[in-house]
Amino acid sequence: MIAALALTALLAAAPPAEPPVSFRTDVIAALSRVGCNSGACHGSPQGKNGFRLSLRGADPAFDFNTLVKETGGRRVNRHAPDDSLVLQKGSGRVGHLGGALMGRSEPVYQTILRWVAEGCRDDSPPALVKVEVSPGSRHLPVDQPSVQLAVRATFADGSTRDVTNMTVFSSNDATVAPVTKNGLVTFARTGEVAVLARFLTGITSTRLAWVKPDPAYQFRGPPPANFVDELLFAKQKELQLSPAPVCSDEVFLRRVYLDVTGTLPTAEVAREFLDSKAADKRAKLIDHLLQREEYAQFWALKWADVLRGSPVTISERGVHSFHRYLVRSMAEDKPVTQFARELLTGTGNTLNKPGANFYRVTRTPEDSAEAAAQLFLGVRMQCAKCHNHPFENITQTDYYGLAAFFARVQFKGTQFGLDDEVVFLQPGREVNNPLTRKPQQPQAFGTAVALAPDDDRREKFADWLTQPGNKYFAPSVVNRVWFHLMGKGIVDPVDDFRDTNPPSSPELLDALSKEFAKGGYKLKPLIRVVLNSRTYQLSSELPQQSQQAASPDRYFVAAQVRMLTAEQILDAVSSATGVPETFKGFPVGTRAIALPEGGIAHPFLMAFSKPVRDVICECAREDDPALPQVLHLLNNANVLAKVKAADGRVAVLMRAGRDDAAAVEHIYLATLSRRPTAHERELVTKHLAGVKDRAAGLQDVQHALMNLNEFLLRH
Repeated sequence: MIAALALTALLAAAPPAEPPVSFRTDVIAALSRVGCNSGACHGSPQGKNGFRLSLRGADPAFDFNTLVKETGGRRVNRHAPDDSLVLQKGSGRVGHLGGALMGRSEPVYQTILRWVAEGCRDDSPPALVKVEVSPGSRHLPVDQPSVQLAVRATFADGSTRDVTNMTVFSSNDATVAPVTKNGLVTFARTGEVAVLARFLTGITSTRLAWVKPDPAYQFRGPPPANFVDELLFAKQKELQLSPAPVCSDEVFLRRVYLDVTGTLPTAEVAREFLDSKAADKRAKLIDHLLQREEYAQFWALKWADVLRGSPVTISERGVHSFHRYLVRSMAEDKPVTQFARELLTGTGNTLNKPGANFYRVTRTPEDSAEAAAQLFLGVRMQCAKCHNHPFENITQTDYYGLAAFFARVQFKGTQFGLDDEVVFLQPGREVNNPLTRKPQQPQAFGTAVALAPDDDRREKFADWLTQPGNKYFAPSVVNRVWFHLMGKGIVDPVDDFRDTNPPSSPELLDALSKEFAKGGYKLKPLIRVVLNSRTYQLSSELPQQSQQAASPDRYFVAAQVRMLTAEQILDAVSSATGVPETFKGFPVGTRAIALPEGGIAHPFLMAFSKPVRDVICECAREDDPALPQVLHLLNNANVLAKVKAADGRVAVLMRAGRDDAAAVEHIYLATLSRRPTAHERELVTKHLAGVKDRAAGLQDVQHALMNLNEFLLRH
């Protein structure tokens, strides 16, 4: 009896036995932690040196077979676990192209070692439900630039465990705050970072900020004009940044004309605006420009680019019908909710129902899902077609669930030529999920949608997309508009919303999204708010910043300088010289911004990289000047012909009898939307005095102005 009691006491005092190592939870996590199953290593489709694992452990059954059974089981050694080839190579004891990935005392090594010693068993553990990282998003104290992250996993059986030592960490900006493999984040400078934590299929992130104080820092900025400025200036002040001063009237005039209408103001308009003393002249100009037909043409061009409207995709007649539809939609300020619905639910003859051309470009359910997600959700789903998203909680089921909404779209008629292709729905068609090998039910990022057998699934998707409070739709559209006006998205790239690519100002994105919804999801009220802000009207000259400030690149402290688009430059040349461009098949006077086609065979537009509209991305347009483009403008015979034309601006000024001073001022106003400076007047006067042909001298002046950065760039 005493012996039994003693044994019971010993057992009670002994620590509980460790549970066996789970292959599908522990070993897969260990392989992910050291990067063995990454896309750059053995997780690539071809594997490395004959050893292939599923990408980030997406297929544990495949990985078990590869490790335990393939090549005669030589990768593991149950009799001498420490001599297992997978451990010898991983620790660098045997030659390995990836080098030493784990020390023998590290948890990942010990986990795999124990699993081999326990017999290399496969298992069916409870599924991972969620992953949480702590601390959550926060500003670190001034005296604590480092923080240790901890990660806890919750499983389907209700159990939880600390998995920090099996988590993969990454920082979205290692120059500001790198993170160690063990989750220690240390700020090297003032700034913000998002740190990703990935354990098995679970992904989460935390956003951290730290400021190194500068006692001499004082925020200097213009008075806020609206909530855009209040929120952005507060963010800049927090990060010890200072915005540029408000730009001059000359800069604002040219900038707002180019951003809203894609065109330059006439010399007469420029003179009137610059001479006006009205306090509200900028606001009145904004209202005027939003009503111009060029606004509708220019913003239709932006949508046509990303919707890929070209003769190659939707035929000659189709692209003209589609373009007219886009221009009408912009002119009447159609709510973007309605616009998106018309595109996503379009059915019928595409010449009469131009919104249905969305499906002539995206001709498969998968393409339609990818396009809808990128255009209206700001999410790039393409990689989830083959595997779960590496940086976001988007799974293959999410991908095929979205594609299932478009499974029944079919076509009849002729795809190319003079056609009237018809989009219709064919009941019974489904999309198969390659993981389950079964038809995938429609779902929107995990949200099941109730469907009756005869429902148009696309209508249900449009209902979900445009419902108030959808966390994707309004921020995505707002961010795209902000990008076009400011040159950089609040989330940038503009169509890459994910936890590890956070907005530079979440507060501003949220406020603009609410403003967009309050305005009936119309673009003009949203554009008006942004244009009237001091932030939009800042100078492009970056002010001196505190040495302890965050990098100013993301925080809109100055206007972005970027090259004009191909269409804008060609139209600017025509406007400045007073000689319209001619396009084959179009009436004289047609602007380049009003052309329906992408990749039109026009030498100037091709030289300046007008996109052929073969991708959804806004990145199709190049906005950095290149030497061939500059040389093309300098030596272009068509440009020189416009400058020297008998009905060109210089010729008209000569016939009107303008003296040198008046003629030069008019040329400057027509070309650069400003008057010449005193120094420029002096230089031009000397040039004109030294030439025998006065007209040729004035032509030299205009040609020189059109080759300035000031003419080529939006600033």
